[in-house]
Order: sequence, then structure tokens, then C-alpha cells
Amino acid sequence: MSGLNVRSTLVLPMRADSGALLAEKADVTMLVEDVPEHLDTVLHSGPNWEINKSSFLLNLPDTGRFMATDGDRISICPAPDMPVEDVLVFATGTGMSAILYQRGAMLLHASAVVCNGRAYLFCGPSGVGKSTLSAALCRAGCDFLSDDLCAVVQQDGGPPMVERDGRALRLYTDSIERLALEDSAGPRVRQFVEKFHVAPPTTSDDGGAVPIAAIYMLTASDPAQDPTITRMTPLNAAQALLRQSYRRQIALAYANETGLAGRIGALAAGTGVYHLSRPRDLLRLDDTTAVLMKHWQSLSLA
Repeated sequence: MSGLNVRSTLVLPMRADSGALLAEKADVTMLVEDVPEHLDTVLHSGPNWEINKSSFLLNLPDTGRFMATDGDRISICPAPDMPVEDVLVFATGTGMSAILYQRGAMLLHASAVVCNGRAYLFCGPSGVGKSTLSAALCRAGCDFLSDDLCAVVQQDGGPPMVERDGRALRLYTDSIERLALEDSAGPRVRQFVEKFHVAPPTTSDDGGAVPIAAIYMLTASDPAQDPTITRMTPLNAAQALLRQSYRRQIALAYANETGLAGRIGALAAGTGVYHLSRPRDLLRLDDTTAVLMKHWQSLSLA
């Protein structure tokens, strides 16, 4: 997950091609065990979470408690009568993000695909269509890289890159049907939600992190309008990237440890960040993928 090997006592929603993990190579361990209701010596807190020097605690009444500790352990304690399979989304999402922040990562609320060896990220709030757009681009010839959470890394003065991720796509029924992915659909994300884990049409699992070519901020336009792409100024790009930090309030709580402000500024200054406005009509997905691929061609010629 996000460049880390995870050993789990539970079956995680991973792609079948993500590979088996040898126990001695695990970076993170995920298991079911008792989790306290509160942390000692709390440094930061939100409506349902707390952070101290070593741990992050997420406490969701009637769902479960989740604790990320020292950047290498996620503890899951489902609420009574709550199936553990129904709470994994919180462990692999918010719980894993806390692990990554504890390890100094920079995370974006984004999905990503690869085209010609370069990564393209799509940022936006939940429900804006990041996963559906990524799946459509994979159907059009791209390789799937990551869904919902992107870990951005930059080392030794090199280009910003995004880590590969082994988790499956998560799509609603209408998107699955529009993209003809019924045969790739797996279990529900949660038992009473019409959203499913879906094996992506194509994947990119060769090598490590992938250099970022462009980042897009997604918004919905009038259904009659054509998709448009506009480059954002570095200042507006930095503000947008900060807003799209994964679990933003938690990201801000760890900002000193991760150097968030400086990394956001560097990413905005050195990478093309664009506003992508497109109709949300699933029947017009092909219009958006065509506009994006034309834009990528122009970037490669620049």
C-alpha cells in the first residue's frame, strides 16, 4: 500500500496481481486487537480522532476503533456485532494515512493512472468522480496506479513521484455498468453501500514510484458543456493541493513532522496543476478521456 508492504491477519481489498507478501519484509502490520477509547497526553484532536507522540486513534461509535502506532502498526477493534470486513475501509483509508503521516509522507486525496511512464493525478472530494475517471482512462489504454490516496515522494532533487498502490478500485454500480466491469467487481466496500471493490482493467506494477506529469483538480460543469482544462497559478495550485491533502485536518496535525507547507509549495511550483471541468454524465466519459489524452500529447511536445 502506497509503497509499503503490509502484513495483515485479515483479507485486505487488494488486487489479485499485487503479489504475496513475505512476513519478514513487512513494513506495516495490521491486526484485530483491543484499542483504547482515548489516548494519553493528546497533542491534537478532532471530532472523532486523537493524536499523541506515538499514536493516532480513530473512534467511530457503533463502527469501531482504529489505532496507528509508530508508523508500523494498525490495530482494529470492530464494534460489537460489526463484521470486521465492514470496517476495513477505515483501516486501509484513514488508518493507513496516519501510518504514512507518521512516516513523514505527503498524501493527496487523488486517484492516479500511468501513460507512457508518467503519472497523472486526479484530485477532488469524495464523490467527484476520481475513481470512475481513472477506470475510464484505463479502459482507454492507461495503466492504473492508485485510487483515492496518492503518496507523493521527492528525493535527492529528483522529480516528484507517486508511489504504486496495490489496492483495488472502488466504484458504484452505475460506473461499473457504464465501464462494463461487472466481471471485475468484487465484494462491497461496506455491506449496505452500493459501492464495490473492482479490479482495474490494466495496472502498472513494474518498478517503484512513477514521476508525476500533471495534477488535475476535478469539478463538475454544466452537462451541456465540453470538458475544459486550465492551468492554475502556483499560488492557486498550492492552495488547491493543500485543500486536497488526504484527511486534511489530520495532515495539518502532522504538518510539522512531514514538512507539509514546503512540500506543497515545491510541488505547486515545479509541477503543472490544472483545473479540469467536465460534465458528470457517465455517457460523456469518453469526451473527458479524449480531452485529457490530447492535453497529455501537448505536454509531451512542450
